Amino acid sequence: MPARAVVAHTAVDPVADPSTADVLQQARLFEEGLEALGIPHATIAVKEGRVWEHAGELAGAVVCNLLEAPPGRPMLHAAATAALELLKVPFTGSAASALWLTTDKLATRALLAACGLPVAAGGRLDLAHPALLDKVPAPWILKPAWEDASVGLEGEPVVGTPERALARGRALAARFPGQPILLEHFLPGREFNVSLLEGEVGIEALPVAEIVFVDFPPSVPALVGYEAKWAAGSFEETHTVRSFPGAADVALLARVRELALVAWEVCDLSGYARVDLRLDDAGTPVILEVNTNPCLSADAGFMAAAGQRGLSAGDVVGRILEVALRR
Repeated sequence: MPARAVVAHTAVDPVADPSTADVLQQARLFEEGLEALGIPHATIAVKEGRVWEHAGELAGAVVCNLLEAPPGRPMLHAAATAALELLKVPFTGSAASALWLTTDKLATRALLAACGLPVAAGGRLDLAHPALLDKVPAPWILKPAWEDASVGLEGEPVVGTPERALARGRALAARFPGQPILLEHFLPGREFNVSLLEGEVGIEALPVAEIVFVDFPPSVPALVGYEAKWAAGSFEETHTVRSFPGAADVALLARVRELALVAWEVCDLSGYARVDLRLDDAGTPVILEVNTNPCLSADAGFMAAAGQRGLSAGDVVGRILEVALRR
């Protein structure tokens, strides 16, 4: 274990959106884990990815890397971690190259598909020449290609006609200037996520969680959109329930775990990650997203899966730190 740790998180404006402010909850979990392990630590807030301004504080410590992208600047996620690499300090989670890849949903799905892994039919929507709409079956889900935390999945992200798809695409392009717009066939089946945690014996798939959409009416798309994650008390938030399937789904869960572990290798991840999957029209698991350095707040999916495995915050933080020091 390290002699000292620094929890480095993105600076948060007092009036920040909850999807941005959540990093403070993650910092608290790391602090709880470090205290349980008896590791001296400090916490710093880093503005706009300017890691080099804290070089003196980071020297000689392992960095708990909670450096995310400030709102509207998604590619700073990878840049901040690249700065840690240049400073040659050990840090938790994946390398800047993996963060760059998985921040770009189009690049990630292209790599997964090239390696023979299943992804939903779709691609980049060219608003001027939308031939993609003729190639991908409806209904469609549209999202900005570089955002995370379901930002851009507010309102009605699933559409069924070309006219509505183009209107949604134009609205996203105006809201997220410069970002590509990803259009995919909206998969109708069950949704799962697999939390992955590295250790001395390799990569462990924690108990697979299913996201259950309870009593969703046809007018509300059954997906983990922005409201389900961040609009406390909303219908989507209160009716989106995490469960852990049992023996009846053994074969399906084995396949879901297998795909998640292969995605880890393909994307060259490290420390911890979460892979989201959904069943297609034929009931076959398809990879939705690869989440590098996923949310580690106490009530998030990763820690829920860790709890099912009997792991505490100290256990999780300890394993993540050990990997950082070995790398």
